[in-house]
Amino acid sequence: MRYVIAIIFCVIASWAVQAQDTLKIRVRANIKTDMIQLRWAVNSPIAWKQSNRHGFRVERYTVVRNNVVLPVPERVVLTPQPLKPQPLNNWQTLATANNYAAVIAQALYGEEFQLSDADSKGVSRLIALAQELEQRYLVSMYAADLCYPAALLAGWGLDDKTVKPDERYLYRVISAIPEKMLKVEMGSAYVSLNEYTKLPQPQELTAIFGDKSVLLAWNYGLLSDLYNSYYIEKSNDGKAFKRITDIPLTNMNSKDNVSVQRMFYTDSFANNTSTVYYRLVGVTAFSEEGPASEVVKGQGKNRLMYVPHINRAVPDATGKLEVEWEFDERGNNLLKGFELKRADNANGPFKPVLKNIAADKRKITYDSLQASNYFVIAAIPREGEPVESFPVLIQPSDTVPPAIPIGLKGVVDSLGVVRLSWTANKEKDILGYRIYRAQTAGEELIPLNDVAVRTNSFIDTVEVRNLNTTIHYAVTALDGRYNQSDKSPAIALEKPELVPPSTPVITNYKATAKGIVLTWVTGGEENIGTLRLYRQERGTTENTLVKTFSDVTITQHIDSTVRSNAYYKYTLTVVTKRGLSSAPSPEVTIQAAVTAVRKGEFTSFTARLNRKNKRVDLMWKHDIKDLKQLEIYRSELDKTPSLWKVVKGFETQVYDDSAQPEVQYEYLIRAVLENGKSGATAKAILKR
Repeated sequence: MRYVIAIIFCVIASWAVQAQDTLKIRVRANIKTDMIQLRWAVNSPIAWKQSNRHGFRVERYTVVRNNVVLPVPERVVLTPQPLKPQPLNNWQTLATANNYAAVIAQALYGEEFQLSDADSKGVSRLIALAQELEQRYLVSMYAADLCYPAALLAGWGLDDKTVKPDERYLYRVISAIPEKMLKVEMGSAYVSLNEYTKLPQPQELTAIFGDKSVLLAWNYGLLSDLYNSYYIEKSNDGKAFKRITDIPLTNMNSKDNVSVQRMFYTDSFANNTSTVYYRLVGVTAFSEEGPASEVVKGQGKNRLMYVPHINRAVPDATGKLEVEWEFDERGNNLLKGFELKRADNANGPFKPVLKNIAADKRKITYDSLQASNYFVIAAIPREGEPVESFPVLIQPSDTVPPAIPIGLKGVVDSLGVVRLSWTANKEKDILGYRIYRAQTAGEELIPLNDVAVRTNSFIDTVEVRNLNTTIHYAVTALDGRYNQSDKSPAIALEKPELVPPSTPVITNYKATAKGIVLTWVTGGEENIGTLRLYRQERGTTENTLVKTFSDVTITQHIDSTVRSNAYYKYTLTVVTKRGLSSAPSPEVTIQAAVTAVRKGEFTSFTARLNRKNKRVDLMWKHDIKDLKQLEIYRSELDKTPSLWKVVKGFETQVYDDSAQPEVQYEYLIRAVLENGKSGATAKAILKR
């Protein structure tokens, strides 16, 4: 049979034939919700011809199950017999319904392979000049991209419906050509049903409207691994869209295996007064159509015939941007001038940053770059709408880190959940934050997150029942170029105290003439705040606090306030800095010595110069019992003191406003008891 082929031939980037030494199979996988589809192709016409004769074998290896790597992958041969093109009779139904299937059938079985006379010019002429085998190969590859059922009939694809969601597979597609005839490297794909995602929208569709025309452009390179071709759809009301062409548009401009990043298409319409709407639909190599892109719309404009084009935009070493552009000089007389416009993204809005650029100028400098910039050059005509170039993206070199985060604070709850927060950085290009933690002060801070935290808060968990009473945190900031600030000042967060300190033990005690001497040991925890010594006299129920020790290193105390020959029970309690008490130590009972006398003493006595009021402030504290009055003596330093003043026993301070300037005084205070005897004394020296 003979088919006359009338199609637009395109050089398809994904299957393009380049001069190469290695023959290989290229495999693509398409993940559906209930199956995995495979497409493959060899990379040369001769390998294509022999593969159609000998076929392909497909093997599947189960590598991972339930997130566990299998010690020995499970092998399944999906093609007991090599896959080959179906006999010609099996193509009749599909080829009648689909032109691309007819093209593949003609390439495989047609005695002659030629283009119709109507397509003997333009791109088709390139095919006419090529060898027939290469024509069959290239056109069949193109058609297979647009008709997946035909690719299955040709033995170039397979549907695997025996897959499971909790498994990951390695597929191997192997040529059945005998190696002594032709050696072709196998192809492979490593996929799982769990990787299923919906097809994305085509990206960055832009439209430049002209006089009854529009130039459409979109980012082809971004999704080139998914979409080989695109349909352009048009609407006059924004609701009912119709495709402009029956054949999808395919990239024809790849060179040296490097695909272009953008595709362009020009369309026309009847007038400049009606709004026209456009959108894109991508087509995959499995002939699946993705969701439509965002809609662009506009009206035709009476505008210049000449369009500026930015051909160079490079930041220099100082951060200034040098912009050069092209514009046909025949349009100079039609211009008021040019404007440089900037936006944060390719779709704008673009705002002028440099105005009133002379019409004959083609180069300017701009020095207010941000981290990411899109620029266009706008030609401003004397009449009509401005004409803008396509946008260019400029991202200057940035080695300056963001500011160090401030305001770091946090709290640890009883379950060990740590909630951190800090003041958000104000830089526009801030990417996020990295959090660091250390178990003890002075220990190296270790990062907790590899991926930057986008918000100015973080939740961590720690063990609250270990020996560390604090946990330490710091934060750094990262910008879009991954420049990282220095660490913030580290903060120490106190863990909740759930375990009381160890119970102290009174290890020794002795009655002396000065009082009862007690010796003890504690657990030595670093969070101990105070020690509390309690006493209970026999015959009473009152448990009296003898003394609170803020110096927790003290291990001995003489209780000189006991009564002669009396019996006492002593206990010691440890209290943490946050008020959690230990159990009382085991009680010890001891009888005071017969000579022991309740005394009491001054715990503090100070003399401080009050310059504001021109006097000396004397203040004291004591635990003396049965106190009647206090005698205060004064003298110049190193001279004999004399009685200066007598005050009541309940007073705790007095002022000396008769002291001479520049004289150093020595003060002595003495207790006088109710029985008339002298009690404790204390000394204070005033230093100017």
